[in-house]
Amino acid sequence: MMPFRLLLFCLAMTWGSHALAGGSFLEKVEAMKAAGSLPGLARDGVYLPRALLLDELRKSVDSDRVKVKDLLLSDEKGTVILVSKSRVDTEITVDFRFLDVDWPNRTIWMTYNEMAKSASDTLLGRILGTVAISVFEAASGSTHVESAVSGKPYFRLEDNRIGIMLDKIPSLEKPLAAKVGHVRLFDLIGIRSLKTEKDRIHVSLGLV
Repeated sequence: MMPFRLLLFCLAMTWGSHALAGGSFLEKVEAMKAAGSLPGLARDGVYLPRALLLDELRKSVDSDRVKVKDLLLSDEKGTVILVSKSRVDTEITVDFRFLDVDWPNRTIWMTYNEMAKSASDTLLGRILGTVAISVFEAASGSTHVESAVSGKPYFRLEDNRIGIMLDKIPSLEKPLAAKVGHVRLFDLIGIRSLKTEKDRIHVSLGLV
């Protein structure tokens, strides 16, 4: 029974409170299975495949101004590649590594480093674009990650660390408050650690 509950946990954390609703849930599982993006069970938790994570990133980030180009995952780190559409098209690379998980406070900590360069297809365009980006960033003193999370209550920035407060994310409030009898399920079981691996993220779950 425990592996099945872990899988439900993973699905709930991925899709939020609407994840386990009737026929739409089964249809979504079948579609994910066909696309190779269905979460898998590990001995101590679950694996989230790159295809699933990339799809979710694009749903939450893609707009007229910003597109998620790719997500790279290895044993050393994860890398999100974005393209920002403006006067100078910019490719933004954000490397991240998971740190500790503060489950009592429902917070996942990561460290990150970002770089920007011109997304132009021509050598001259890349050179001029990169110069323009460097001048703008030096003048403004701002970073793309900081701008992206500004004003969002579920992110916390500390230097080059970012905390994701899961219980502040609207779609996760109900799943995290789910009860079994009179006990909140995720007061008993939760995320113990996260680790990037080749083309997936390993989520270690257990009693907390």
